[in-house]
Amino acid sequence: MSGVKKRGGAAGLLIKIVLPVCLILAGAAGWHYFKSKEPKMKRQPPKKQAVVVETISMEPGNYQSSVQVMGTVIPDTQILLKSKVSGEVVSISSKFVLGGLMKKGERLLTLDTSDYKIEVLKARSALDKALSDLTIEEGSQLIAKEELKLIEQADLGEITATDLALRKPQLVQAKAAIDSARADLEKAELNLSRTKVMVPFNALILEKQVDLGSLVTTQGTIATLVGVDTYRVEALVPPDRLSAVTVDETAGSSALIHSQYSEQPWQGRVVRTTGKMTSKSRMAGVIICVVDPLGLKRQGNNPQLLLDDHVDVQILGEMLENVFSIPRAILRDGNTVWVYKSGVLEIKAVGLAWKEDGRVFVRTGIRPGDRVITSDLSAPVKGMALQLMSGDRP
Repeated sequence: MSGVKKRGGAAGLLIKIVLPVCLILAGAAGWHYFKSKEPKMKRQPPKKQAVVVETISMEPGNYQSSVQVMGTVIPDTQILLKSKVSGEVVSISSKFVLGGLMKKGERLLTLDTSDYKIEVLKARSALDKALSDLTIEEGSQLIAKEELKLIEQADLGEITATDLALRKPQLVQAKAAIDSARADLEKAELNLSRTKVMVPFNALILEKQVDLGSLVTTQGTIATLVGVDTYRVEALVPPDRLSAVTVDETAGSSALIHSQYSEQPWQGRVVRTTGKMTSKSRMAGVIICVVDPLGLKRQGNNPQLLLDDHVDVQILGEMLENVFSIPRAILRDGNTVWVYKSGVLEIKAVGLAWKEDGRVFVRTGIRPGDRVITSDLSAPVKGMALQLMSGDRP
């Protein structure tokens, strides 16, 4: 029995030792097997990724340069119309209304003429009396001359004929009275004519201060009139753009005036500067003359330029020949542009002919057929790989 127990104990001990060793060896063999079957990854250098860009093809052309500014419409001629005589308004023109248009020489209103007609009659009577006095004095002068002759004959001597003896001062006085009476008559007739108040130029009635029955005085204002033959637009131009504007009364730069309420622009011309710069914006003021701003001399339904309107003004400059026009947004730092050439990026410095609000005109640095990149690049480097967007042809 003891022998059997010994053999049984030895077998158990063998199982406890051998079995774990076998399991470890089997695991190691399996790990080596699967390790040998693992796929091998080969490291490769990264491929260059071409950036997709949009481009525009460059072709030279001729373009009209311009300066875009803001302006305000103001009158070229504006007066406060006053009467030169006083009186009650007895008649008034049907056109004398706010916003009415009247031609030069038309009668605006008429004042009561009664007092002025009386003054004319009195002045005419005074003139007649002065003429009569002159005739009498001329007769008296002839009598004085005859009396002197008789005295000389009676005394048998020679008597000196003085001016006083010949009544020459009295004659001068009579003639002066006639001149004074004529002047008084002319003044009375002039005042009578001034009871008819006329429009001094082609005018727009901007304000009306009197009506039928009003008492007009020489100090009071009848109306505010604005000349309609020309208006002015006072525009503010940046000083660096002023060199492109020709200022002349007859040959100044042409200008187009645009208003929000009309699609049709008005033609104007830069005639002079204001002679000063604004204190806040430091802009130079220019005056643009607009002829016939209300379209009264043109046929058709023409829009009227309104006073005090804030307008957009396009002042036309010189003609730019053989230049390239590009959007201002694609002009890069340092006056450069990005150009697509054979799949890579080129950075070209350009020479500018003119800048406007939305576009720039390039004179040098670009050649016909160059494809200028309009897309934004986060880190542009000369020679970087590029790819045209689908639809663009290289």
